Amino acid sequence: MNPQQFTGFILGSFVALFPIVDPIGNIPTFLVLTSENSIKERHHCARKIAQYTVLFLTLFLLIGGGVLRFFGISLEVVRIAGGIVVFHTAWQMMSARPKLTARENKVAVEKSEQHEDISFMPMTIPLLAGPSAIAATLSLSAQAGRTFSVLTVMNFIAVLLAIFILGAVIYLCFRASSWLLLWLGETGIRAFSRILGFFIMAVGVQLILNGFSDWLRHLR
Repeated sequence: MNPQQFTGFILGSFVALFPIVDPIGNIPTFLVLTSENSIKERHHCARKIAQYTVLFLTLFLLIGGGVLRFFGISLEVVRIAGGIVVFHTAWQMMSARPKLTARENKVAVEKSEQHEDISFMPMTIPLLAGPSAIAATLSLSAQAGRTFSVLTVMNFIAVLLAIFILGAVIYLCFRASSWLLLWLGETGIRAFSRILGFFIMAVGVQLILNGFSDWLRHLR
């Protein structure tokens, strides 16, 4: 793998994950849940959310392939199932449906009012590293390769770097959340999320088509 291909794999992995994780679209929720916190506490919470998200996605990247092989799940099935999950998330984003249920939102607000830690639940799970992000990470893991070779190792390193870059972006977005909300406004952030939803839907459709294409090729 030459440097250009390595960089391309990093960028491709980041582009696949960023709209699904959607840190900008989750800024209003973050501000609501940390409204009782000081600026220092909010920055600390932003750092923990970024760390948890990186650790969670890295875990699925590294062990996801082994789990799938243990249950006998093929790469084609992973791509199709992942595409369906990603498509469903995109549909929710474009229809402006909340990611949290009314009960989950009530519990999250109560935790914030009691100054409980909301960095892992619900900010990391299910908002940032939810089912769609897990499905996309598993797809990237399968795409990186299943044979122990230099190319596979380099692909996994590229995806890991993309996840770490994503973690840095999450931290910066939440650290500057007040400024971003003031600049974009809640309406602007919602519009941005809907635009991202369209691209996420395209990613989901592509995963489904790739899965069916590989499955048909395997049948032949």
